[in-house]
Parts: sequence; structure tokens; C-alpha cells
Amino acid sequence: MSIRIDPDEWRPAQSGFRLRDSTGRLKSGQIVVWERQPYRVIEVRERDQPDWPESYRDRWAKHGMPDPATWDYRPRVVVLRHDDQPQAKPLHLQAPDSTYWHVLPEHYWVCRRCHEIPPCRHVHNEAVMERATERLEKEMAILPGSCHGCREPITKRQKSFTFPGANLIRPDLGDHSAIFHTRNDCASAMTSYDERWAAAEEGRRRFFFCEGTMTAHHDGTNECTNPECLAKGNLSSWVEHKIWIQHHPRSSREVQGCWCLVAAAA
Repeated sequence: MSIRIDPDEWRPAQSGFRLRDSTGRLKSGQIVVWERQPYRVIEVRERDQPDWPESYRDRWAKHGMPDPATWDYRPRVVVLRHDDQPQAKPLHLQAPDSTYWHVLPEHYWVCRRCHEIPPCRHVHNEAVMERATERLEKEMAILPGSCHGCREPITKRQKSFTFPGANLIRPDLGDHSAIFHTRNDCASAMTSYDERWAAAEEGRRRFFFCEGTMTAHHDGTNECTNPECLAKGNLSSWVEHKIWIQHHPRSSREVQGCWCLVAAAA
């Protein structure tokens, strides 16, 4: 499964910046970003379970009531003070133990006008709007029958997949018009559209995600526990699975655990 990065998400533009830490790993004296401002960590402390907010208790119950002392989403109190206002009243925030924070080096810069960690809201919003305009221009260049990923025409010999329903990129092209090549170069665009298509209507399930377990056998065959899995034929490499297992003949135990490896070892 590939990791997708949202280009519009705000990130500090700092020389030497490369660090993010979870709430549970923050240390007193570190500088973190809160609402695009630099704050010094005073302390991070646990909250007693009887004092947990109702939303945390409900989530804890849904997670099977794990050990509260080690649960990744348990609430913690983060006490901060603005780094440029050492006499200011501390700010008390509540965050899950696993929430990530942007951590700044001791030498950082701020916008001269906004006094925010760059890129400030003005610069960041301009960049987002520029990317949105560029995307719109590319989308309006899509012709009927062309791949919505690479924008190239799809010939009769080329394999493709068409999403049913309204076109979420070009509604003016009509229903059942969102089509993509089923090839590696268009994989990212197609799977992104698949996620967007499923989120557009309550109860929709992604075409290219399976809740089953996919096993890749040593002889090159694949097998999924879900009989309705779409991972067949030319679409097999496109479907993401909740669990994916690959058999490798590295030990006698693995060879004995799968028929394909037993045959290979015989």
C-alpha cells in the first residue's frame, strides 16, 4: 500500500525541520507548533481514567476496553507556553497519546508580518489556490472517453475501468463517464478516485479495497478469503487488502504451512 501525501496540508517550512513526535513522546523544553505559533512544552501528564471525557470513554469501549495505561488513544494533558511570551499564562490542551506534533529546532523563523511559522496562512492559502486552479485547468482538458488519470484517449484495445454514477471530476460529462486505464501509470489516480467515489455517498464501498486476506503463493497464484473480491484478472494488482500475506520458502516451518511451498520443496 502506497503512502499518499496531501500537497495542500500545512507543514512547517524550517531549515533543518524533519521531526514529528507523538504526544506521549514529547519532552519538557521542546518547541512545538500550535495554531502555527511556536510553543514551549512545559509538561505532558496523564489523565486519570475517571476524569476521561465521555468521547474518550466511548472510543475506549469500542476498542475493546484495552489497558488504559497503554492505550494509544488515551487522553493526555499537554501544557504549553508561547515561546515568545515567557510570562504568558500556560495553555492546557488535551490530546490523544498518539497524536503527532510538529517539533521545531531551537533556531526557527517566523513570518515578519503574520508572526506565524512559515508558510503563514496568507502564503499557504495562495499556494493552495494556485494548485486548485492548475488542477481545474487539467480537469477541464479531459475529453470524453479519455482516462481521467493520464488524460490520454482510451482505445478499444486498452483495458480500463469505468466508475458508475456521477462523474466527480467532470460532472458535465454525464453519468458513468469517469474512466481510467488499468495500468501502473494510472494506478494512483484511479485508487484516489476510488476513495473519493466511496466517500461521496453513505454506504458505498470501494471497488479497489477488500476486507479479506490475500495470500500470494510461491507458485505465483493468489487467493483471497473474500469470494466477492475484485482482485481477478487484469485488476488483481490494483485491489488493496486489509491483510496481505506472501509465502517465502525461507524455513521448513513456512514450507510445511503452505501447499505451494511443500510442492516447491519436494
